[in-house]
Amino acid sequence: MEPADTTGGITETHKAGDESAFLRYPTFAIEQQLLEEGVSLIAGVDEVGRGALAGPLCVGLVIYEASLIASTAGPIPGINDSKKLTPRKRKSSLDLIRAAALHASSILVSHRTVDRLNINGATEFALNRLIGGIPLKPDIIILDGNFSFQLPVPVRSILKGDAKSISIASASIVAKVHRDAIMERFDGIYPGYHFASNKGYGTGNHLAALAARGLSPIHRRSYEPARSMITTGGDPQ
Repeated sequence: MEPADTTGGITETHKAGDESAFLRYPTFAIEQQLLEEGVSLIAGVDEVGRGALAGPLCVGLVIYEASLIASTAGPIPGINDSKKLTPRKRKSSLDLIRAAALHASSILVSHRTVDRLNINGATEFALNRLIGGIPLKPDIIILDGNFSFQLPVPVRSILKGDAKSISIASASIVAKVHRDAIMERFDGIYPGYHFASNKGYGTGNHLAALAARGLSPIHRRSYEPARSMITTGGDPQ
């Protein structure tokens, strides 16, 4: 076992030559390649709530210092695709990200904006708001998925980026913790839909609640089954 290497408040420990660790967890490999290409300020971006039937979309953005990226080999314990972490681990990872990153923020886009702009348009809207509102202007944005957005800085889409890039995985954690907290709050405002547990996604208990109670004010009217419920008179709002 190699000795722990502490850089910028992040402690990294892994076995020398353990390639499986690099396959299971995101690293800075993508970011390091960008540094070699002459890019210095890299913003990782990810969205949470894309497929949810209710509630906002949340887009996270995280920027790490180039020196930290260049000096960090392998995974960082605690930083992973947010979907692979428990709620408790996500919150502890968020503390780590905030301590180590140059910048970490997220923005919510309401369900009404998602309905008005569609989900890709809402993501582009959020990214423009995020970039315009932060003190640092990144040289490039790397984000999970396969998208083409009109933004004031270049964008590079990375398929399964939240499983490959520490910056993107960090953004997914920032966005996930923010959105989950909002959905837990909505659970108290609109009881009966189980928003605290399903976070607005189409789980069995959520769909059963929709059938029994109709739509809440925060359901996305452009998504099914809400769209069909509206046309058949199932929207009480």
